[in-house]
Amino acid sequence: MKRINYLLTGLMVIAGITQAISQETSVPQRGEIRDTEFIIRKDRVLSLPRQSRVFEKSPALPPVSTSINYNYQVKNFAATLAPVELKFQPYAKSFPKLENDQTQAIVKLGYGNYSSPLIQADYHYLDNDDYTFGAHLKHQGFYTGPVDGENSAEDHTAVLLNGSLYKDDFEVFGKIGYERDMHHFYGYTPDPENLVMQDSIRQVFGTLKAMAGLRRVDRTEPFDYEANVALRLFNDRFEAKESEVVIRANAGFRANDYLKGGINTLLAFTSPSDIYYDDIERNYFKLQPYVQYAKDAFKIKVGANVIQENDIVPNKSTELHVYPLLKMSYYVVPELGIYGSYEGDVIRNTYYDFIKENPFLGPSENLKNTIQNFQIDAGISGKANDQANYKIGVKYGDFTNMHFYGNNEMDSTRFQLIYDNNTKVVEYHASLDYVFDDWYQLDASAHFYQYTLDEIEAAWHRPEWEAKLNNTFTPDEKWLIHANLNAMGGIEALNLASSSQRKLGTIVDLQIGADYAITNRISAFAYGNNLLNQKYQRFNNYPVRAIQLIGGVSFKF
Repeated sequence: MKRINYLLTGLMVIAGITQAISQETSVPQRGEIRDTEFIIRKDRVLSLPRQSRVFEKSPALPPVSTSINYNYQVKNFAATLAPVELKFQPYAKSFPKLENDQTQAIVKLGYGNYSSPLIQADYHYLDNDDYTFGAHLKHQGFYTGPVDGENSAEDHTAVLLNGSLYKDDFEVFGKIGYERDMHHFYGYTPDPENLVMQDSIRQVFGTLKAMAGLRRVDRTEPFDYEANVALRLFNDRFEAKESEVVIRANAGFRANDYLKGGINTLLAFTSPSDIYYDDIERNYFKLQPYVQYAKDAFKIKVGANVIQENDIVPNKSTELHVYPLLKMSYYVVPELGIYGSYEGDVIRNTYYDFIKENPFLGPSENLKNTIQNFQIDAGISGKANDQANYKIGVKYGDFTNMHFYGNNEMDSTRFQLIYDNNTKVVEYHASLDYVFDDWYQLDASAHFYQYTLDEIEAAWHRPEWEAKLNNTFTPDEKWLIHANLNAMGGIEALNLASSSQRKLGTIVDLQIGADYAITNRISAFAYGNNLLNQKYQRFNNYPVRAIQLIGGVSFKF
């Protein structure tokens, strides 16, 4: 027991000595306050060395002056060296012209029965964007005919030059040409004992035409315009002559996408002469202001026709005519729409117009314009399957001085004009055009007329009905085929020389033509007219040629 006490007492002594030693040798901690002794000594003296001072002022700087002039001398150091010459040459690469490239000229040569040569040439310059010009030449003759061979011959020649000059905003265009048409008055009954000399019945028409004009290039601008001046000089082999100057000026203004308006003007000075008249001045002025509104399926046009003309007509009440103009249409659906119009007008007639309609016209006592007191046209139209367009309607008009034809009372081989004081015409009409898969196209139309006359018995030499059926086939790139059928009937003829009347037979003319491309530049063609071999008469005593065939080749350059 005593040993244990002695051991515990010894351990406690050792622990106390160890703790005292560790307190004396341990490192003080941060922030710990320890017992420290400070000694203050008063015998210490702090002294600094003596420094000298400067009492002189800083010198003043001179003021800055801005009036100093700077002169620079530029000397010319001319060097007698030749300037450097740079030669530029564009890189040229050869691009071979493709075989199917656009051509500028085409020549067609052919020949057929009735001694009928065909020569046609067309040229159009395409190598400049600022101007274009072209030329057209055609001659086709039929040097024998259905009556006494050469006594019923005819030929037609036309030469035309045209061109356009394009500027930024407008186009200057013009053309000049000459037409020569030869016919014979062969409407007689052949008699072996009484030979008719060819020179005595030959008729030749010569027409010189020229025109120059100006029009806007961009037709989508709000303001649009076009004006031209045309000159025509006409004469035949006998005593008929006619000169004409026509001035046309049209201006239009588009207010927005739906509303537009404008004014169309025509001024004509015509001077005809013939056996029965000379030094006649037929003046005609027409003014047509209009306003048009079109939105969605609805369209309406309202205007007026104001005409001043000086024709000499018995019992003429006025030379100034003012007629309303109204046209409107509405499509319920694209396949079905309705339309209607009401218009009065003065239809200008010239001797040249009559000749183009009936080349066997002889001298007439007077020339008259046709007064269209009014004409109403109404019907339906539409589009089916985006391939066919149709129109069916009826017209009713009231006319003064409508012209007709009768065999001349002095020479039945020639015709003269016959006018009716008041004529009412009902016309039923229908048309259809159809396109199928880009290889077939159909254009068909039919008209039926009913006349109510005032001073004459029948609508002499006007058809009661007429129909046209035109078919175009393009089975492949090499073939182009046309098959056309023209028919008319119900023509009443009047022979004033014999005071006889008769009804001409129905006309049915079948025409078939084909073009075959041998190469891209050469093709062959063949045309046939009156293939049903009908000896019909469009004008009394003038039978037409029977089956006529013509074939040839054409070249492209």
